[in-house]
Amino acid sequence: MFQYISKHYHRLSEKQKGGLAIFAICLFAFLLLLPQLISGGSIAGSDFLFHYNRFYETAEQIKTGNFSYFISLYGFNGSARIVNALYGPYFAYLQGAILLLSKTWYTYQLVSRFLIASLAGLSMYRLLRFIPVKRRTSLAIALLFMTTFSIQYWTFRQGFNAWGAAFMPWCLIPAIDFLKTGRIKIIRLAVAVAIMTQVHMLSTLMLVLMYIPFYLYGFIKSQHKLEVFLKGTAAALLCLLLTANVWLAILQVGSGNELVQPFINSKLYIMTVNQRSIEWLITPYPLVVIVLYVLYFSFRHWRHYDKLLRTATTAFFIFLVLSTSIFPWYQVNKLKLNLVNLIQFPFRFFIPTTVLLLLVLALVIERYLDVKYSKWVAATLLAVNIIGFAQISYRSTLKLWDYHNAAPIKNATHQFVLGSDSDIRKSFHSQDLSRLLSLAIKSTPDYLPAQKGNKENKYVLYEYYVLSNDNHFEESQKGDKLTVTWTGDKAGRVSLPITKYKDTQLILNGQKLTEFDYTQTGIGTISVNQKVGKNTLVVSYRVSWFKYVLIGNALAWLATLATWLYAGFKRKKQI
Repeated sequence: MFQYISKHYHRLSEKQKGGLAIFAICLFAFLLLLPQLISGGSIAGSDFLFHYNRFYETAEQIKTGNFSYFISLYGFNGSARIVNALYGPYFAYLQGAILLLSKTWYTYQLVSRFLIASLAGLSMYRLLRFIPVKRRTSLAIALLFMTTFSIQYWTFRQGFNAWGAAFMPWCLIPAIDFLKTGRIKIIRLAVAVAIMTQVHMLSTLMLVLMYIPFYLYGFIKSQHKLEVFLKGTAAALLCLLLTANVWLAILQVGSGNELVQPFINSKLYIMTVNQRSIEWLITPYPLVVIVLYVLYFSFRHWRHYDKLLRTATTAFFIFLVLSTSIFPWYQVNKLKLNLVNLIQFPFRFFIPTTVLLLLVLALVIERYLDVKYSKWVAATLLAVNIIGFAQISYRSTLKLWDYHNAAPIKNATHQFVLGSDSDIRKSFHSQDLSRLLSLAIKSTPDYLPAQKGNKENKYVLYEYYVLSNDNHFEESQKGDKLTVTWTGDKAGRVSLPITKYKDTQLILNGQKLTEFDYTQTGIGTISVNQKVGKNTLVVSYRVSWFKYVLIGNALAWLATLATWLYAGFKRKKQI
């Protein structure tokens, strides 16, 4: 049978073989969904409420046509807080569109899991084929990448770093290309970093850190340093243009507000892959063996490595150390550096570690092992992928068993379940997407406008002023405005679950409010003077010049992609 398949496979054209590899990756992504498809359950990880609120917001904006780039009109309890504008805005709208087409949260989980696994596999496959590595090896390692925790982080915890991980191999191609040719392709480099920025800012930082060894080595060895510098600068400027909507929004909101920063981890040293986050190292189980083998093989054969293998192995080793407690995170933690606070968890360094590890593994197989031990290599990679598939399927099955036989969503620190287990299960399958988000709430205060010097617990403040304070107010949306109505039984101050940033405009009962007409809490929610009877507050965010940023940014993307496609067409025509 294998001889028959092999005989017919070799008759296929290169294009057909590529199509077969793509089909295999997508099929594997589908097979990973089988436990969830069979059980009909969902997996609610630690970050699902934050991101589901983000995507519900963009889904409703697309559905209703009420677009607000900055403040939230629908998600996050209708509190008018700013999140998506500071956190991968375009990709959030893409996720919202997927959610809208999916119709239920259960279906969205399946679709998003399929998409991220397929994207990760295709991304790694494209990187390895670019080098080039044999198609068989490229495909096997692409499938392995799909089963790593770097990608399954989205399945089990809804960690958004996984989406950055899925793009990362593809985004690494410009660095490999520079090391091979000594030339920088401006558009390719700029687009790679820009796409990552539109997806996930922290992953962009990781990507840039990954670039450093490749570009530094290439620059030192280059005979055209001025050209490299000028083209690198041009790529950076183009990237800034393509990401203007992200960094200008951050500057605009950040310059006028003291924003609450994401959770600051005071115990970095224990959130490493060799301590409390060991699942990163052992998902799948053979991964830890691969790490040890690559380290051993590199030590033994370093003198025979070429520049690509040496650079990739060096980068892999650096990121591996950063992801473990071997790095002095305890001492670094005491320095209270903003950049370190941004990282939050050292295990995040294991994402670039995984990408670089599999790159090195592919190169070692291609240049050393596959020459003498081809059949053994193929059998080993097959076994590794079978183990990975079984491990992910088994872990998914356990999580889904909990969904059906225990609490689908558990009460936890700053996370509250307001409905019964039966109600929660039904809400995952309900076409009313707001149902789930009303039954499970979480007090994540990221990017709220805090008062300077306020030391109160922002999670507790959010629970008090927003989550526990939205029962007496009705909200409606029109255009980019959020309207809040309520009935006052007496004149005087009333606390509203509405967040006020510097450029948020408030109109109460037809009267525009000044800074003297309201007071703010430590997380930026407001208190205003109500009248007896019906009260109406209209909330909007006014930055008139930003629409030109969005128009310019869209035109920049169109022009860049048109130029890139034209250059590719021209090159193909010449060939």
